[in-house]
Amino acid sequence: MRYPTLSNTNTVGLSEQLAGGQDPSVDPHVEWFGSGDEVALAPIADAADAMAREFREWTDSDRDRFEGKAATALFKALENVPPEVLDDRGFWRFLSIRYFWAFIAWREEVAFSRGNHLKYVDAVRSTESVLPRMYLRIQAVGGEHHGPLAAAVPHGTDFWRSHVLRVRSGSVPAVARAFARKQAGDRLMTDSLRQAARRLNRTWANVVLNVYDDSEATDLIQTIWDQRADD
Repeated sequence: MRYPTLSNTNTVGLSEQLAGGQDPSVDPHVEWFGSGDEVALAPIADAADAMAREFREWTDSDRDRFEGKAATALFKALENVPPEVLDDRGFWRFLSIRYFWAFIAWREEVAFSRGNHLKYVDAVRSTESVLPRMYLRIQAVGGEHHGPLAAAVPHGTDFWRSHVLRVRSGSVPAVARAFARKQAGDRLMTDSLRQAARRLNRTWANVVLNVYDDSEATDLIQTIWDQRADD
C-alpha cells in the first residue's frame, strides 16, 4: 500500500511555521512509500474535520477526556490502514501536520504557548505525540467496542500516559480495562495511584497477565486497591 509521510526535518520546519501563525503548504514536502493502492485518507480527513468542530464547542476544562472520546473516531478512521503503515513515524507526522494540527494545538495549548510543540507531532515518542497515543489508548482497552473507557477517567492524563501506555499492562486489554474502570469509579489521588501502579507492575514478575480475562483482571485490580496501603 502506498502512503504519505513527512520527514522529521520537514516536520520541524512546518510545525515552526504553523506555530508562528503561518499556513504553509504541506503537499510539496510529502514523500510517498510503498506500492499498490493508496491508503484511504478521506475517512481520516473526515475524522479530523469532525474533531475540529467538536473541540471548538468543548467547554469542559478536562481536555484529556475529549482526547479519550475523540480517540475512538481516530481509531475507526484508521481501521483499514495496515500495521506496517501505522508503524511508520512519518505517516503519523503527516497526519499530525496535514489534518490534525489545530486539534493538537488546542489539546496541548499550554505547551504550545511556551514554544514546546514538536514532541506532540513528531511521533518520536508514541506516548507523547498526540495522535499515536490516542490510537494506543483505544488499542490498550481492546479496540473501538471498548472506546468509552478511554474517556472514563476524569483528568486522566497521568493515568493513561504513565500507568497504562508506558508500561506492560497497556498491552493486556483486560487488565487495562479493569484498571480504567476502577480508577473511574473509585479514584485514587496521584500518590496512591502511583503506589497501585507499582504493585500492578510488580505482578508481572510472578503472573502471566496476558492470559487474564475480564473477571480475573477485575479481581486483580481490586486486590491491588485493597493492598496498596501496605506498600
